[in-house]
Amino acid sequence: MILNKLKNKLTIILSIVVLTLGCKSGEKAATNKNVAGIYMPGLNLIDPDYKVFHKNDSLTELHFRLNSENILYTKKRSDTAFSANILIKYELTDKGTEMLADSASIFFTDYGNNKQKKYLDGLIKLKTATAKNYNLVITVNDLTRDHYIRKRLTINRSDINHPQNYLMLDSNYSVVFKNHFNSNDIVHIKKNETNPAKSIILKFYSTKLPIAKPPFSVDAETEAMVFKPKFTSLIDFDSTGMLTHRVIDKGLYHFQGTENVNSGPTLFNFQEHFPKVLSPENMIGPMRYISTKKEYAALNESENKKIAVDQHWINVAGSSERARTLIREYYTRVESANNYFTSYLEGWKTDRGLIYIIYGTPNVVYKNKDYENWIYGEENNMMSISFVFHKVNNPVSNNDYSLSRSPMFKSSWFRAVDSWRNGRIY
Repeated sequence: MILNKLKNKLTIILSIVVLTLGCKSGEKAATNKNVAGIYMPGLNLIDPDYKVFHKNDSLTELHFRLNSENILYTKKRSDTAFSANILIKYELTDKGTEMLADSASIFFTDYGNNKQKKYLDGLIKLKTATAKNYNLVITVNDLTRDHYIRKRLTINRSDINHPQNYLMLDSNYSVVFKNHFNSNDIVHIKKNETNPAKSIILKFYSTKLPIAKPPFSVDAETEAMVFKPKFTSLIDFDSTGMLTHRVIDKGLYHFQGTENVNSGPTLFNFQEHFPKVLSPENMIGPMRYISTKKEYAALNESENKKIAVDQHWINVAGSSERARTLIREYYTRVESANNYFTSYLEGWKTDRGLIYIIYGTPNVVYKNKDYENWIYGEENNMMSISFVFHKVNNPVSNNDYSLSRSPMFKSSWFRAVDSWRNGRIY
């Protein structure tokens, strides 16, 4: 099944309670606050997924998904049902005029319990205009736990080929929030109703690309990457404005309106069960960061890769018990990197994934629309390490960041790698 869906998906009709708010200036997402919690698995209790789709020239749909496991359900009395109360607020601001275009509060109650696994899927309809761009600040509040998360989304209506003008659906015609697929999965892509195109170009790229280099390797920033499609095909939309495609080969599938237009929807087929790492073959790749060339080659050339991987970690840790602890922590970080940092590459291969796996979750994260600053240690402490990642303009991914490398990171890097190689979690 696509995306390893949870059972008992629940769809919420959000038109039940909508309280229109008075016009006021849009609330800006803070950039001077420590948001390290966004990269701490389990700490950010509410972690919604969003998908923006411009249905036509005046209507934008904001699809969202909440995981019931991240919401607190309680009982008022012993004879009542478990319930959770969710409040969603949003403010839509015109980027050109900075005027508030729309705002509302949405409240709903869901009945269940903390052990029940299901998705709460919702839809918010926004009135937007073509040729305009908007900032959308959306806040989801778990009222029972008194915990909220705020996120800023950019609404792009100036480009009819922008990915927001396409909606991906799985084989059950459910909205796809994370565009990772497995081999033989079916994907349906619905286009904006006002887009007159009869067909779209599909370009397939291999993702067997180099992994991130160490943070002190300044040569990595000047190397040119050859990224050419392995094949190109033309796919027609049906009479309803939808196309259907079966994902076969592992790699990146990018759809674009014409040869001269790079923007469009993208889907990936990296490895089975992605973002999880469940096979010895898939465990070997991330080990490159803490192994020598000789060790890495031996792992790849081994006939029984499970035995080779296990023995490598036992040699590093000194015992089977310590090896299990190291493996659990290392691959938890790998899977988290896949969840957080995947772009046109698996998350573990990226610059942010590299730092996250080796150093762990940063103590401080400052996030801006153009960059992220990660600090390990106390802020303003000369002994702390600061990494800066700059956002890359990438037509196939909005989650591509490049590390500002420097020779000054060399001693820190080798200290961290040596710690792993000596059986100690860094």
